[in-house]
Amino acid sequence: MSHSHFRARCAAVLVVTLSALLLGACGGSSSGDDDDFPKVITLGAGEFFPSITNQALGLGDNRVSFGLMDREDNRVLDAAVHVRFYDLNGDKPRFLSEADARFIPVELSYIDEQSRGEKTVTGSDGYYVVHANFDVPGDWGAKIIVTRDGRTAKPLTFRFNVLEDTPEPGPGDAAPPSRQVTLAVANSIEDIDTSFPPRPEMHRLTVAEAVASGRPAVIAFATPAFCESRTCAPVMDTVMDPLYAKYRDRAAFVHIEPYELPQLRQANQKEPVPAMREWRLQTEPWVFVVDRAGRIAAKFQGVMAEDEVEAALAAVIE
Repeated sequence: MSHSHFRARCAAVLVVTLSALLLGACGGSSSGDDDDFPKVITLGAGEFFPSITNQALGLGDNRVSFGLMDREDNRVLDAAVHVRFYDLNGDKPRFLSEADARFIPVELSYIDEQSRGEKTVTGSDGYYVVHANFDVPGDWGAKIIVTRDGRTAKPLTFRFNVLEDTPEPGPGDAAPPSRQVTLAVANSIEDIDTSFPPRPEMHRLTVAEAVASGRPAVIAFATPAFCESRTCAPVMDTVMDPLYAKYRDRAAFVHIEPYELPQLRQANQKEPVPAMREWRLQTEPWVFVVDRAGRIAAKFQGVMAEDEVEAALAAVIE
């Protein structure tokens, strides 16, 4: 796949994700007033454009992740970002919380199966992450304040929807007891893992077996060779591998390829494996931390940092 074709496909994915979340959006605010939330989409009106990457946002604690683009459609990877959240369901906006966003960089890469499984680096990217605890469903707004090169731009305002519950399981929900194909029945590791080198240690247990073991579990849905965002291989390399090395005696680690590999390799068709449907996932990568009782303790979508996942895992190991 050419780099330009890859960028076009990624842009399409981001637009679909963003369209599902934003009800109105994106523009330079004419003032800093808390009630300045546009009712219409004004793409490109401001200096920067945010693109939320969450599959959905729901009640309770949310790890809100977004990218920033400038007017020339370039990624903004070097800004200081502050976010304020407002409940817009009433007559006037109700301020909920504010926080500085954390920037998480990533080296985009994938496993090139046509070149003996070598890792191919395609560039650098990064996303801004902030937590918000939404207390009611419905219409919400955010103001993003971007400071770059010593200059603070006019606030970005946008609207988004908060669901009563997200499609994918969240904290407190029982982990779906998926019985994905493992090494016990697969013909070879290559049939269930596009990593290079493969990770057989993460393909020995089904999710059901890991949950029933009484140990915490870390479950990754990622396809290192076919991930359109090119963030699956980095998640496996920089999050799953170091955590496995550190906690393999105290937790179970499971890697699931999100799509049926024969169809993907032969016809470039992304047919979700049963576990993807059972967990109601529409994107990749995802990492879930499951506690000893088999309930979701934390979930991470897209770009993530090792210490974020480690903190959630350490909390359920203690």
